[in-house]
Amino acid sequence: MNTPKPISWFYENLPEEQLIEDKFREIIKSNYSLSWFTPIDTPAIERLDTLLSKWWDDNEIYWVKRFKADNITEFDIWLRFDLTVPLARYVSMYKWNLNFPFKVQNIWKSWRWERPQKWRYREFYQADIDIIWDWYVPLFADVEILSTIYNTLKGLEFWNFIININNKKLLEWFLQSLKITKISEIIGVIDKKDKVKSIIPMLEDLFLNKEQINKILELLKFSDKKDWLENLLFFENIDNELLKEGILELKYIYNTLLKSWIKEEFLKINPAISRGLNYYTWLVFETFIVWKENMWSISSWWRYENLCSNFSKDSFPWVGWSIWLSRLLSVLKDIWLIEMDKKTTSMVLVLNTEEDLLLKNLEITNNLRKKWIKSELYLDSDAKFSKQLKYANNKKIPYVLIYWNEEAKKWVVKLKILSSWEQKEIKIEDITSYIENILKK
Repeated sequence: MNTPKPISWFYENLPEEQLIEDKFREIIKSNYSLSWFTPIDTPAIERLDTLLSKWWDDNEIYWVKRFKADNITEFDIWLRFDLTVPLARYVSMYKWNLNFPFKVQNIWKSWRWERPQKWRYREFYQADIDIIWDWYVPLFADVEILSTIYNTLKGLEFWNFIININNKKLLEWFLQSLKITKISEIIGVIDKKDKVKSIIPMLEDLFLNKEQINKILELLKFSDKKDWLENLLFFENIDNELLKEGILELKYIYNTLLKSWIKEEFLKINPAISRGLNYYTWLVFETFIVWKENMWSISSWWRYENLCSNFSKDSFPWVGWSIWLSRLLSVLKDIWLIEMDKKTTSMVLVLNTEEDLLLKNLEITNNLRKKWIKSELYLDSDAKFSKQLKYANNKKIPYVLIYWNEEAKKWVVKLKILSSWEQKEIKIEDITSYIENILKK
């Protein structure tokens, strides 16, 4: 007999965890749709040349094989590692069918062969929104996406987050001023600052001298402690066009977000935010859960200027955001910021009293379901009342309906509220509307 054993770092949920994940997905989808982001899906598998068009580490991509009898036939198809590169192919293929600006939402799973670590899975849900244009994306698109994400996180009913905003023009100028040439490599190292004990050995491997390393560490330390105005003043008196552009863009986004009723305590300009992948350009953003002096990254945002260039002569610049849903849920669960107090979708359990009364109990259940009240009829009429009530209590079903001999004589249904063990007798013809009114409160 085989021992049941899941594949490592592929998570699976207990019912109470799955209900929370489903709830979060629905809230995210509703908020995305409220801002007119259209849902799409792309295949879970892609050609390798598609995925490698903008990816820098092919060791993290899963290869899909077809098994037939004792013969394995290999096909050049691979699991997507995110939703962005497949979207670039999608836009390039269907550009004549799309209306630009194309506002899209994409909430699906991806797969990535990452080094195992806490809260980073090899199969995970992403919740992306993107605004794609066929010529130019104005800065207000960044504001639109960021305000949507702010409202989405607010809709998830936790407030322990802060959105960090940066423009890589500041970071690029800063590294140029240190006479550093391997700018993209250094930005990739800076992006790993929260994932490793120290980035000093990685900077030394790129042949940076002690003075250059100390200047970079000074910037990172400064960014952690200063508010947004001090961060900009650190750069503002320097006469450099690239730097001035970056500061003006940051100020526009920050001030417009405040005018969009986003509270200032949830925003921070942070010149150390980098996002290391090679297809992210200029404006980058990252959201952290903040709890008891700890911070965990749970979503990020960036611009792409040329992501479609491998598939089309048109560049299709865009701005996009991703909430890492699987990671978000794991962090919130571990730091006790969400309660998993439900183990079923059912709101009502109808007790299965006697075989002779089964048809009436079925009718009660069916009437509830016609009104979209999530209900179930206990399966075994031979089970004792205590066992059926224990079942409802264990699954945290809030309401129990009892229709038995005494109730049948009076044409009533007994309603038991499990949270208080309060009981009421309701006329059988009124029970559906009564439950409906309770649930609306």
